Amino acid sequence: MSKKNSIWVGILHMGLGTVLAQMINIVVQPILTRVFPAETLGIYTYLISLATMIIPVASLKLDMLIVSEPNEKEAQYITDACIIINILISLIYAIVIIVGYQVSDNNIFNKYGIIIYVVPILVFTNGLRFLFISYLNRYKEYKTISIIAIIREAIRAVIQVGAGFLSLGVFSLSMGYAVSPLFGLNIQMRNYLKELKERPRINLKKFKEIVLVKGKRQILFLVPAQFINSFSSSLVTISITALFSAKILGYYSAGVRILDIPIVFITSNVSKVCYQRISENVANKKPVLRTLMSVIIVLSVVSIMGFGTLYVIAPRLSEIVFGQGYRVAGEYIRCLCVMYAVRLVATSFAGVYTVFKKQNFELILNILLIVSAGVSYVVCSMFNFEVTTYLKFMNTGYTIVYLLMLLGYIVMCKNYDKKIRSVE
Repeated sequence: MSKKNSIWVGILHMGLGTVLAQMINIVVQPILTRVFPAETLGIYTYLISLATMIIPVASLKLDMLIVSEPNEKEAQYITDACIIINILISLIYAIVIIVGYQVSDNNIFNKYGIIIYVVPILVFTNGLRFLFISYLNRYKEYKTISIIAIIREAIRAVIQVGAGFLSLGVFSLSMGYAVSPLFGLNIQMRNYLKELKERPRINLKKFKEIVLVKGKRQILFLVPAQFINSFSSSLVTISITALFSAKILGYYSAGVRILDIPIVFITSNVSKVCYQRISENVANKKPVLRTLMSVIIVLSVVSIMGFGTLYVIAPRLSEIVFGQGYRVAGEYIRCLCVMYAVRLVATSFAGVYTVFKKQNFELILNILLIVSAGVSYVVCSMFNFEVTTYLKFMNTGYTIVYLLMLLGYIVMCKNYDKKIRSVE
């Protein structure tokens, strides 16, 4: 296998790009908390949450077919279809927001005024970003994907920090998220536009074929699963907005950024390796429980030590990192430390349910996350509990779900090992 085509070269390029892009994001956060009021950051977080519910399904998951399609011309037509779908989904979401904005005096769409209309723009530009990442992935352009990711985060940082120093408010902060995916898009689209000039345009018949035949399973199964997953993540932000204030949401979002750092750098990388190793063992009829348990033990020790330390230093650390007044973000971190400690371990095995063809379990667990957040919201709304009580309720519910997820991995691997031993 040539060096260029080696899977590890691709992983190295993608991993390095992810780390550098995330480092830019991490470095810029303490600047943003000093140049924007917590309330502005809270509204921004809310807008991003509404967008990120839709962004992953803006192409109805048909972008995955671009990578796997064996026929080159067909892959180009699938890309055409994805662009059209992305435009349609963004327009439909815009209509939903317009109707929602007008339908009552106080709902999730009109809580902060006409700034909500920036959300469909966020969906459209970031939908294109994910679509053309898939397009480049087809041609193993991993280095290009990484470079553009770094450029995107750098441009976003410049726009947002500049907006803060110029006191331009939440609109400019949001536009940094909306505009940055467009930088480098011409590079991402170069090959696509070249191919477009040399072939017939997609017609209605071909569009229907791609959506109703090729993309049928993607739309029926992957879109609902992805939406539920995204919705479960955004529901907490929406709940805090509904129950409390934008200022509280700003402090919460700052705390979550600290909690998310080990998830970004540890979980995402470990999950790729574990998924590959367990998949390989299953393909070769080898035991998997020992591999699973060894990683669980190591990650548990790391997680307990890391989040235990964070629990102790969180209030002071938040004030040092984010500035004066952010000590309260550290109190919110303390409310969520147990859940994040369990989450780090559990989500490091993402994909294991797929290995054993038990994706329905994953769907059920994601639904349980939504139910947990919903119960926390209803209870705290009924009894007017303060935000720390809400976060503790949520911490308990999510912790239970992530423990069930981890237990499911162990049971499946144990049953698989028993099965292959009985065959031997």
